[in-house]
Amino acid sequence: MRVKFWGTRGSIATPGQDTVKYGGNTSCVEVSDDQTLVIFDAGTGIRPLGLDLLKRFPDGKRIHGHIFISHFHLDHIQGFPFFVPVYKQGNSFTIYGCEGAGKKLENIFVGQMSPEYFPVTLKEMPAELRFMQLTTRPVEVNGWKIHPTYVNHPGLALGYRLDTGSAKVAYITDNEPFRYLLRQQGNLDPLYDDLDRGQVVLEREDKNLVEFIRGVDILIHDAQYTIDEYKVKLSWGHSFYEFAIEMALQAEVKQLVLFHHDPMRPDRQLDELLAKCKAVVAKRNSKMVVNAAWEGLEIRLADNRK
Repeated sequence: MRVKFWGTRGSIATPGQDTVKYGGNTSCVEVSDDQTLVIFDAGTGIRPLGLDLLKRFPDGKRIHGHIFISHFHLDHIQGFPFFVPVYKQGNSFTIYGCEGAGKKLENIFVGQMSPEYFPVTLKEMPAELRFMQLTTRPVEVNGWKIHPTYVNHPGLALGYRLDTGSAKVAYITDNEPFRYLLRQQGNLDPLYDDLDRGQVVLEREDKNLVEFIRGVDILIHDAQYTIDEYKVKLSWGHSFYEFAIEMALQAEVKQLVLFHHDPMRPDRQLDELLAKCKAVVAKRNSKMVVNAAWEGLEIRLADNRK
């Protein structure tokens, strides 16, 4: 089984000379083997994934895939209209996600591709498209189980844990520490004190998420901000690096992949932040591997499925 990153940025695509190393496409991660294709999110990274799939599946060979959407902010769905395999008759895709802003899952995509925004409507796509609205019940895909869970982000948003029986991958993007609720209560000082001291305090809801991801082989987690950036972006729905590390350490994951990079973060700064994160993990006497996701990063995991 392989985990491959096709889009690693958050908020907006950022092509240019400052994002060559880690990439400028928005969220899209592939988990696949010879039998199963699972895609997490359909940001602009799904466009190059689609082109690659056409090479892997030459004419006459059909593509059957499963696309799990975390939520419907544009950086997580804006690549879908440019996903070339949906324009090939005989291909089929099941799209999963939660209800968003009172709209059914399918209607989100219908709206995105209405004539005001795009020349092709959803109904005109030749591939077979099915939509499955999720709760927190697990979904089985060719023997793999995908477990959804709600995360802390404006509007409804889901995180996922994929379990093959021998390998586990968690995809937790656009997730904010629950301590931002102190802001809504008008009690900011304890939060700032914690952050100024470099402490990361997990609330009950954060600890529930720790149990959800416990022991996974790979945790892909939002790490959009630094602590100082987070202080002025409370309730925006994203994490800072130290929080992602604390979640991963407490959950005893094997590898943490920092994800959803801020669009203002050049490669040089990501290099510096990654070095700091590795130092923090080493200071905690942990053997956990830490990476910052880059486009093209591919991680192989053993899977005993025959």
